[in-house]
Amino acid sequence: MGARGPLGLIVRLELRHARSDLRFLLFAAGTDIDEDRDFLERAYQLYLLAIFAVVLALSWGQVVYLVEGMRDALGQVAGALAMALVALAPAAALAAWSLCALRETPLRLTGPDIAWLARAVPPRALLAVQLVRGVVVTALVGALGAYLLGVLALAPSRLAWAALGAAVMPAARLLATLVGLARSASPRRLRLAVTLASGALAALLAVALLVALPTLVFLAGLALVPAALALDAAAAACALLLASRADMAFVVDDNELYAARRSLRFLALVDSGAYREAYRRRRLGRRPRARRTWRFWGGPAAAVSHALASLVRDPSALLGILSWGALLVPMGALLVAARVNVGVLLSWYLCATLTLREPCPLARVFREDCRNRLVRAQLPMGTLQLLALDSLPALVVALAASAAVIALAAGALGEGTAVPTVLLAWAMLAALTLSAAFDDPRRARGSGSLRATGFVCGALSLFAVGLAGLLGTLPALACALAVDVLLACALRD
Repeated sequence: MGARGPLGLIVRLELRHARSDLRFLLFAAGTDIDEDRDFLERAYQLYLLAIFAVVLALSWGQVVYLVEGMRDALGQVAGALAMALVALAPAAALAAWSLCALRETPLRLTGPDIAWLARAVPPRALLAVQLVRGVVVTALVGALGAYLLGVLALAPSRLAWAALGAAVMPAARLLATLVGLARSASPRRLRLAVTLASGALAALLAVALLVALPTLVFLAGLALVPAALALDAAAAACALLLASRADMAFVVDDNELYAARRSLRFLALVDSGAYREAYRRRRLGRRPRARRTWRFWGGPAAAVSHALASLVRDPSALLGILSWGALLVPMGALLVAARVNVGVLLSWYLCATLTLREPCPLARVFREDCRNRLVRAQLPMGTLQLLALDSLPALVVALAASAAVIALAAGALGEGTAVPTVLLAWAMLAALTLSAAFDDPRRARGSGSLRATGFVCGALSLFAVGLAGLLGTLPALACALAVDVLLACALRD
């Protein structure tokens, strides 16, 4: 291949991947760059790209405007919040990227890559090209996010904040890559120990970054950027060194799920439910293992035991539960407590509504029980009772997460009692759980052509609570409790 043969081959393949990603995005807009090649179709594709660029620019301006509105609403605590987010964002990103790198190797290979590159290209060259792409994207995202934090803090130089974000976020990405590469380069007999040690090291690094970064930014200021760039260079060199020692047989085996996701991603545009089910089956079938027998409780508690067993056997469901319990619902309750303007609340409502398009994870076990007609017919429980028992473990996790997040946020912002805000978040979680029961097939068959669905009830509930939230926390809490009562009465058999 020559001196630059492997590297040139990977670069050409990465360009083909970029073209495949562009085809995927345009396919979602109704065109195909491989099939539609005439003049009119090419003009339509250029028109879509131009519209996308204009929408992106306008959306960025709207985001900056919303952040300025949030700054005016928060007042003096906006600067402290921005400084806290400067440390929280890289620390959370480091923890999330490290978890992903420990679950799947950072050396990503699709199906064609495995067939063409696994034996011909050294992993060091493969990582070098992937690092360039990943670091550039991470630096861009970090710069944009830090610029917004500069707007929130009313910084005199927002570009300085952007430079800091462009230097710190790639450092977090490269440190997470090192954590994953340590697993890929370790011998088989030591792989479990290296994985646990790398995970512990990543957690310590995330905590250290969270604690030390605000102080470093306050003391060093813009001088921290060259130090972060030096850390980026050192981490990249160490990553290339570890990649040269990676076990390619393990890398190929570890890329099975990633290759499956890439091959099935067009299905996600047609039927997202079928895509998730296909990926779930591939993941479960990757390493089949015998499951221990679960001793179910008796009586009505059997439904709780079944829901708890389902949660234990599928820990990935916790991500969906925490997305509502630790992120969306606490964020809405905190925005209501902060008395933000209508635009900020509307943005939160739109994000929550878009998330509601997917089935609510708080009632996942209830939907599974109702979907199986043979099982549902044998359960001597009404809709409301079955929903309460099936959703209890997930709801307890969501309630605890929301209370912890709101308590921490209230302490960081220096607010008074957070009890009304916590109660508001709990009432909204209860409304979302009750709304999910309207997707019961038995209720759908008995309600005619016009019926209330889980999406409609959830969206209307959040809209009512948000509308009352313009008046304050207590009116929003009263509205949320009234919505809970109305939904519970509607679900009575």
